[in-house]
Amino acid sequence: MRSRQAEASYQYIKQTFAKSDDALAQAQEKGEELRAGMQVSPVEGQMLTVLSKLAGARRILEIGTFVGYSTLHLARALPEDGEIITIEADDVHADAAEAHFATAGMSEQITLIRGKALDVLPTLAGQQFEVVFIDAVKQEYPDYLREIRGLLAPNGLIIADNTLLFGAMYGEPAIKVGEQSIAAMQAFNRELAEDSGFDSVLLPTVEGMTIARKKA
Repeated sequence: MRSRQAEASYQYIKQTFAKSDDALAQAQEKGEELRAGMQVSPVEGQMLTVLSKLAGARRILEIGTFVGYSTLHLARALPEDGEIITIEADDVHADAAEAHFATAGMSEQITLIRGKALDVLPTLAGQQFEVVFIDAVKQEYPDYLREIRGLLAPNGLIIADNTLLFGAMYGEPAIKVGEQSIAAMQAFNRELAEDSGFDSVLLPTVEGMTIARKKA
């Protein structure tokens, strides 16, 4: 939950900077209908677009599509010949996402792979991505990090959502969080913070967003 001051500042940022259109609005509405609070906020979506453009992304990998709201924000950072691969395990969510990609006219740039991320990631060996966005099973974040190390291009970005784990990282969880998820997220953040091969920071968004740049 945001404090009154934090909510006011968020609303100002959202109204001033967050971009939207019919396709984004439809995806956001569907996501809230299926599972409220599951997807990134409009401000975080705009962050994904800006960060991906700053990284010069031509290829993006997303772990956890949900209904495609974050995917559309990421795809808007790509050049015309760019590509995003997104992984989703739930068929209902994947069906909704593909419909939103079609509405946005972005189906040609977005490849959705259905399956569990830890099964799919090894099949991408040999490919490289300038941005990898993680927003999936929280207790698997350290495993995702292990799998994507070889997929990330030099100077590429890892962007991971929910890395304050709903307040559990500082002892004030807004919802019940399992011990396994807490330990996994602590390990994920600590590994990136201490790895000399990355420049890393955790941005204090409401749920936390860890950003790590792979050194060339």
